[in-house]
Amino acid sequence: MFADFYWLTAKQSQFNKLFSRAPNQKILLYFAPSKRKYYSIILKIEMAKFLRSSLFIILLIAAWQIGISQNLEERIKSLPGIISVEKMEPNKFFTEAFIIMVKEPLDHLHPELGTFPQRVVLSNLGFDQPVVFITEGYGGGYGTSSRYLNELCPMLKANQLFAEHRFFGKSVPDSVDWKYLTVENAAADHHHIVELFKPLYEKKWISTGISKGGETVLYHRALYPKDVEISVPYVAPLNFSVEEKRHDHFIRHKTGTASDRKEVERFQIEILKRKKQLMPLFEQYCKEKNYTFRAGTGEIYDYCVLESAFSFWQWGRSVAEIPKATATDQEFFSYLIKICSPDYFDIESGKPTYPFFVQALKQLGYYGYNPKPFKGLMELTDTKGYILKLFMPASAKFTYDPAMSLLVKKYLKKDADKILLIYGGNDPWNASAASTRGNKKILKVVQPGGSHRTRISTLPKSQRELVTETLEKWLK
Repeated sequence: MFADFYWLTAKQSQFNKLFSRAPNQKILLYFAPSKRKYYSIILKIEMAKFLRSSLFIILLIAAWQIGISQNLEERIKSLPGIISVEKMEPNKFFTEAFIIMVKEPLDHLHPELGTFPQRVVLSNLGFDQPVVFITEGYGGGYGTSSRYLNELCPMLKANQLFAEHRFFGKSVPDSVDWKYLTVENAAADHHHIVELFKPLYEKKWISTGISKGGETVLYHRALYPKDVEISVPYVAPLNFSVEEKRHDHFIRHKTGTASDRKEVERFQIEILKRKKQLMPLFEQYCKEKNYTFRAGTGEIYDYCVLESAFSFWQWGRSVAEIPKATATDQEFFSYLIKICSPDYFDIESGKPTYPFFVQALKQLGYYGYNPKPFKGLMELTDTKGYILKLFMPASAKFTYDPAMSLLVKKYLKKDADKILLIYGGNDPWNASAASTRGNKKILKVVQPGGSHRTRISTLPKSQRELVTETLEKWLK
């Protein structure tokens, strides 16, 4: 009986699992030569049964996965205040994604006054994974793209929950009343979103945002400190007046190197000296673009020159690209448009960011300009009140209150915990960066020479390792 036998090598992973064998382990099949045909038929039948059962298992798994997807969508729809849920193509890192409209009160203290829809984008990785909660400071159209992936998600193996800011993008009421656009209401929006989705995702939550979005993180965390366990605001300003003076001082005396600062100022002086020759080019450009302003084009030209230094350092440009003194008028003009186009001051172009300037005038603050170093070279002699003058209609009236910024300042000094502040060393917004003030429970990292584009991925190795180790420790 054992005189003749055959070896069959089981290489298929499914077959190995069926017989509990390791890959390439041989399975001994023995039978008498006279019964080879019979057992060969039996083997074929058993293999057919195995393949049918494997197909059934595969279909069962697929059905289960579809069920989970449908279950998540249905669970979202069953949450209170959900207006709509639209499935979208997810980033490859996630399993599925949804664009969700959430009903928010215009005023959280007086919900009877009405509601508006807030756009939220959920990208699911798993219910047993943490959540990266992005508090966008502006419109969030880019968050609906399958290309969008916050850098913290792959780092932390986390789900992604993206919230558009109230009164921006699609998150706008039928009739806008700016008195409801407050730091307190925005933070309450985010608190509401966290409360809605935490029953679905019970692991740790990490809030994050960039620039104004990072500022939004700080306000939300100070007002609702228990909503999330960790916060990572990037390049977040914390201003204490409508037109801060700290940024101009930073640009003139701290950012970059002394020689680089001198080179940027040389460009500004040169383009002001050439204003007479360049104004026809400037006016023609504005005409072709159909730009309209709340001031004359001569003043707008001067504002572009003042803004150019801020823009240069904010976006991390190189002095090597600045035109030399021997460059043509066209070269100087082209470079001015490149780093500070007048569309920044154009009424129509400014509509998407108009709500921001409302917030700046009411609570957030902004930066001021200083025309004094260019006395005699520009029409402008005083830029005080330029936000109202250039970005608001004549009827606009707002009163600035720094209370919320002062609250964050106090919170960071003593009570804040597990907040990672990230800044770029050359970014003018670093002038109004949030301070740890000796609080060892939070960490501040400033990338040497970094700009407003500073991220964890751009940090030098030593800082990147520090950030990674800190986040890993905080997540435990």
